[in-house]
Amino acid sequence: MSLAPLRQWFRARGFAESFSRLVAAIHEQISPRPQRTHPFDRRHGVDTSGLLYPESLATGHPNDLYSEGYYATAPSLFHGALVMWQGTLSGFSVEEYTFVDLGCGKGRVLMMASEYAFRAIVGLELSAELAKVARKNLVKWTRTVRACSAVSVVEGDMLGQPLPQGPVVLFLFNSFEREMVARLVASLTEAAVTRSAPIDLVYIHPEHDNLLRQTAGVQLLANENIPFSAEDAAADAFGVDVDQCCVYRIAGRMQ
Repeated sequence: MSLAPLRQWFRARGFAESFSRLVAAIHEQISPRPQRTHPFDRRHGVDTSGLLYPESLATGHPNDLYSEGYYATAPSLFHGALVMWQGTLSGFSVEEYTFVDLGCGKGRVLMMASEYAFRAIVGLELSAELAKVARKNLVKWTRTVRACSAVSVVEGDMLGQPLPQGPVVLFLFNSFEREMVARLVASLTEAAVTRSAPIDLVYIHPEHDNLLRQTAGVQLLANENIPFSAEDAAADAFGVDVDQCCVYRIAGRMQ
């Protein structure tokens, strides 16, 4: 049995997590169980479920080293985070923002984000395999009219992608280890210098929150624990029923 997935789990979740989650993670490695299909998938006929460790998602890119694997965001957690973020808006409306999912995986967050009237929605994903699944899911999802129809998936290194013009809100669910988060924050603070529109970051399970708080120009706007719906709690692979969300705004010289 490889211990790498367990090391990834500890880095992602921290030692303060409940003992039951540790037991679940060990059991997953010793005796893999059939992957649970989330009710979201059954309801909409898409494929976003599954727990994939970094080793199974290797692309050959140097940034594979910093991946925390794939596990989709619970719908109630996502919508709770968006409510939090909307409560911080000042001077701009949702309709003016481009939503960017950093490490979009199979695209569940992109689909849920399309229920809000964003200017556009972009998913950035390093894994060609996951990007392919996300695009397939979006084909099914967009057969129904959504509040935002401009949804796309971009395959590649997120640090190599320019930020869209205008207000941007980035979504991050603890997808990367500290080194990658540090590089991301440095890139965003550099980009903010020449921008007049805000760069917002919605960070779920903010394992590296202290890194952001210690960075000049990064303002913490909200910090709350978001409870899961009963459906999401029952479907969670690790028995999670609440998670933390932080919302930040990155200021530049022109703001």
